[in-house]
This record gives sequence, structure tokens and C-alpha cells, in this order.
Amino acid sequence: MADNDHNLDDLVNDQDQDQSNPSPLSNRAASVRLRGGQSDQDANDMARMDTANESLADALKITYGLLKVAMIVLVGLFTISGVQSIKEGERGISVRFGKQVRTNLEPGIQWSFPYPIGEIVRVGEGAIEIAIAKEFMPNISGDQSDEAAMSLNISRFSNSVKLDPASDGSNITSDFNIAHTQWSVIYRRSDHATYVSNIIPSQEHAILKAVIQRAVVHVIATIKIDDLLKNSSEAIAGRVRSLTQQSLDDLETGISIDRVVLTRKNAALSLRAKFNSVQAAAQTAGKAREDALLLRDQMLNEVAGFGSKVLIAEINEYERLIELQMTNESEIQLARIDAILQGHQVEIGGEMTGLLVSGEISELLIQAQSQSSNRVSLAIAQLENFRSKQAQFKANPKLMIARDWSSAMSEFLDKDFVSTIVLPRGVSAEILINNDPDIAREIDRMRKRREAEGTIDQRREDMRRSFFKTQRGLKEPEEP
Repeated sequence: MADNDHNLDDLVNDQDQDQSNPSPLSNRAASVRLRGGQSDQDANDMARMDTANESLADALKITYGLLKVAMIVLVGLFTISGVQSIKEGERGISVRFGKQVRTNLEPGIQWSFPYPIGEIVRVGEGAIEIAIAKEFMPNISGDQSDEAAMSLNISRFSNSVKLDPASDGSNITSDFNIAHTQWSVIYRRSDHATYVSNIIPSQEHAILKAVIQRAVVHVIATIKIDDLLKNSSEAIAGRVRSLTQQSLDDLETGISIDRVVLTRKNAALSLRAKFNSVQAAAQTAGKAREDALLLRDQMLNEVAGFGSKVLIAEINEYERLIELQMTNESEIQLARIDAILQGHQVEIGGEMTGLLVSGEISELLIQAQSQSSNRVSLAIAQLENFRSKQAQFKANPKLMIARDWSSAMSEFLDKDFVSTIVLPRGVSAEILINNDPDIAREIDRMRKRREAEGTIDQRREDMRRSFFKTQRGLKEPEEP
């Protein structure tokens, strides 16, 4: 209390000094009046004020503690926000203050400094397909999708419609003809760091389409219309792919072209019918050529089987030697052909090989060998018979002649068409006869029988030939 009184005295003295030295603001009414004494009520008020001050100080300490905790939590959340997920089929690039610090991050959980200090840029690495469907085609509205344009029926376009260079697309070939093409391109982002540095994702398709169109225009301008329509599309598409990739590499896009496909190619609308007729004629000629080759293979298979190709080459060589009048060489070549026909081992392509010759040649060889053997046996038998009759004639000519005459007459009378009539000796008669109906019927029956047997033999021959006929060329030999 003494200290409080002392303080109050100091305040009163200060107030008296202020009154003795009036200031420009001395005319303002006093807002607080201090009195020298202090009552019990004032003491209680002061005590309550001390308690309030202490409570306020405690509240400020708690608030400050909570503020520190909140700041720590915010810093933690800010740090955790740098943890990001990279999906399958993507690669990540960590950026700090706009500079790449880590590239080709694998799929999974990755950490980077949070934005705006840093971030993780995701780049897809899968294959992407883009269609050039409307740029070189006529009369396709802009609101139609590329997928619908790729499946568009070209026959709906009228042949009499004239192209408008301002709205219709086309290609100009090297022989100054007009063509229409559609393309499908599959690409991927191979160099992710280069791609992120130089390509804006929203402009990716526009850049690719421009580069592909430029390559198509350059390549088609070096090809004639006939080569474009008739030849394979793979070579043309390969040139477009090479030129497109070169342009993308020059631009440092980080994009690789995997495949380019020429999905459609047509001539100008006004000439489409004529080009189609030429192509139809070429296809008909190709079909006729294929049928002729197939028929040739079937005939060769019927005649010689699997060894037909070798036999044709050997026979051509034999004919060449004959034309050159190389007698000795032609005889050796003929012996070689005979050895091949008989299935003997011969040198073909530097190796000793025995060909399996089948078909008509094998049957003809068998028949020839059989006929040769039969003719030799028949000649031997005829020679022996002649020698026997010669010996009999030398021994008794009249007996041999009478016996042979009787044998020949008996064989003649045994024929079906011979009728025998016996008359008494010394009687002459005039006989008018017709063919015996029984004999005529028998002769007709035998004729029909021979025809039936010939038909059966012909059917068997046709069945045998059909065995060698195949749908695809020569019949391969069966494995033992």
C-alpha cells in the first residue's frame, strides 16, 4: 500500500506540474481524476483487474501455442502435398523452380517439392493413334469425326462433282493426277524430357497432323498414279513414316512414329469409274493367270507327281543339247532322265537324290515294261512255234498242211456269226437266208458288254486321275 500511495503522490505532483505549465491542450476537460486516497472498494477493483490480466496473459499463451501447432501442421501438410502418384502407362518428371531435376520417374508414389516451388509433370508413354481422314478427301464436313470419316463409303460421292480447292482435299501425283488418300498413324512419346520441354500438350495433335500432312504431300508428289493405286501401300507408308520422323526429330519433339498405314487410296472422282475398270481387268487377268498356273500344276501332278519340276528341267536341258547337236552329251542326259524315271539315285543340286515319280509316267513305265516283257515272250513263243512247224513241214509237208487247214477251218466255224448248213451229196439248192436273230442278239449283247466294260475302265481311270488332283499345286509325297 505504501508503494501505491507513493505512486499516487508522484501522479499528483506530475499533474500539478502540468497545471503550472499549461499546454495548448490545457483547456480540454480531464478524462481521469486521481485522488490521493484509496478505499477498500478500489483495492478490490485492483485485485480483480490483476486476476483478469493474468487470465488474459494465460489465454494469449494458449493461443500462441495453438498458433505454433497450426503453423507446424500447415508446414507438414505443405510438405506432404508434394507426394504424388504416377499411374501405370505414365512417366513423371520432377521440376523445381521450372528446371527439370529428375526425369523418367517410374509409376508409383513419388515426392517432389510442392507447388509453386516444384511439381511432377506426368507424360503418357503408351501408343496413340491419330487419323488423317479428312485432309485429303473431298466433301467431308468438318463436324464429322475422324473415325466416321475413315469408315465413310466413298461410292456415295458423285463422279460429276468438281473439286473445290478451297474446301476439298486431294493429293497431286508426279504425273499431275489427282488422288485421295486416308492415313492412320500410331506414335508414342519416347523422350519424355524433350517432349515436356518443347511441346504444349494442347497443341500436340495439331503439330503431328501438320508434320504428317507435309510428309504425305512430299511423298505422293514423287509417285505416279498407277504406282499409287496398283503397288503395295507398305512401301509408300514407310517413306511417309521416315519423312515424318525426320521432321519430328528436327523439331526436337521427343515423339517417335511406330507405324504409318495407308488405309485408303482412290483416283479422282471424275476418273474413278475408268480406273476401277482397269483394276477390274487387271484382277480378272490375275485370276485367269492363277487358274492357269493351278491347272498347270494339276496336270503336272497327274503326269509326273512330285518329280515333275525336276523332269521338266532335265528335259529342257536334253532339248538344248539336241539343238546344239551335242550328241554325246544328249545321250548322257537321256540316260540321266531314264534313271530319274526309274527312281535311281542321281545327282541333283550337288546331292545324290532318288525322286518319287508318280502319276501317268509311272503307269506308262509299268505298262511299257509289261508290254515289252509280253512281246518278248510272244516273239520267243512264235519263234519256237515256227521252228517246230518248220521241222514238221520238212518231215511231212502234206500232213502239216492238212492239220493246219483243219485247225483254221475249225476255228472259223466256231465264230458266232458263222452258220453251218449241211446238204446231201449231189443235191444242188438255192438258199435265201437272213441273219439269224439269235446270232444278231448275241452279237449285240457282246457289243454292249464290251461298251459297259469300257465305261467301267474309263471311270476307274478318272478316279485314278482325280487322286492326283489337288487344290494347291503339286501333291506332296507322304512321309514313310
